[in-house]
Amino acid sequence: MSLNRRDFLKLAGVGAALVGASPTRAALAGVQHSIPELMGKPKGKRLVILGASFGGINAALTVKRLVPDAQVVLLDKAPFFISCPATLEYLFGMVSLDTITRGYTSLHERGLEFVRTTILALDRDKKMVVCADGTVDYDYLLVATGVRMAYEDVPGLTERPRANLCLYDKGSPLIDLHHRIAAFQGGDVVVSIPNGPYKCPPGPYEYALLWADYIKKKRLKGKVTIVDPRPKPIPPALAPGFLKAMEANKDVLTYHPHTRLLRVGPEDRTVETEAGKLRYDILSVIPPNKTMPFLVEAGLGDPFTEVNPQTFRSTKDETIYALGDNADTPFTKSAFCATTSAKIAGRHIAKVLGAKIGEPGAPSNICWPLVSMDSAMMISVTWSYEKDKEGNIQVKSDGTTDNEAKPSYLHARRGWEMGLLQEMFSS
Repeated sequence: MSLNRRDFLKLAGVGAALVGASPTRAALAGVQHSIPELMGKPKGKRLVILGASFGGINAALTVKRLVPDAQVVLLDKAPFFISCPATLEYLFGMVSLDTITRGYTSLHERGLEFVRTTILALDRDKKMVVCADGTVDYDYLLVATGVRMAYEDVPGLTERPRANLCLYDKGSPLIDLHHRIAAFQGGDVVVSIPNGPYKCPPGPYEYALLWADYIKKKRLKGKVTIVDPRPKPIPPALAPGFLKAMEANKDVLTYHPHTRLLRVGPEDRTVETEAGKLRYDILSVIPPNKTMPFLVEAGLGDPFTEVNPQTFRSTKDETIYALGDNADTPFTKSAFCATTSAKIAGRHIAKVLGAKIGEPGAPSNICWPLVSMDSAMMISVTWSYEKDKEGNIQVKSDGTTDNEAKPSYLHARRGWEMGLLQEMFSS
């Protein structure tokens, strides 16, 4: 698979307008002219990481610490880092945007290279990432892109995605939603949850409960409706706590389990559901979460990137690894889990690059889901690996849950996040 110059220029033009656009295999055929290189040839072994969030940065720091002479390059289109766990607090005015954002400059001081660019395609044959600005060669590749919101799978939103304000959208949509909440004087809020796997499973329920708390604290005339195809909130261990919080807010919040969203009608500000038609003033549909199109086109898996859950190595290509939200693993799709997974994947990559280290173990996850602006619950999970009778690796899990909302868990959540940001971005 190779790109000619004409195809590259077409992709570069399209890539600036369409997030996640990717070429077809036909477009990756036939070298006629050289494509501009975004970086020179690797100086020694080069690890290229797609995505500079919790997974990508922690993996990069781990590899660089264990293999100091490795060239570690992070590619991301974002101008700055946004800490996703705190976006809910930002949306409702609990913390400032400055508190949850960081620049990438300090990564250079840690020996990493950061390139801001839009990724368009992956040429596995040439071990090359094709970006809007040119190409980057790699020896090993780590995919930590996160997932994309598949708006095309929501009838009515395909042509009008801006009618929706999704809590998982970053950049300007996140700021827009923050301002819409601050300006809210009353009305109907509809929150819809997808049927398949999605990032941060407690997130939509937290978001709806924060809306309910916000409406009551501000003494506004508003109503929040949750449309959920599942029988109860997830993760299941936290369902009792979420249902208890919903019951306490039943004067402003309605929960529709076993209910699918059928269609969005931006023209009259309604949504059709299996429970009937709902009117909205603010719509927060979480679309199906899918991997980036260029990863599907590269044959790495669909809807998520297929990996060995012990090493995070691709089952399709021995030079590629993947972790976090875009990886097909039994682990939670969360920032905490992405961080622990990144440190493990980083150690496996470091071993391939020559580091003499032991087996890194399995990921863990702790989450403190918000049920109000003042308190949170807690859930923790640890995973382990066991071999079955045939010698195949099986992933086992164990954990604890506290469904009693407490202010101390909110403080623990903030303490973990601020500590992690200090670890990632301190020079």
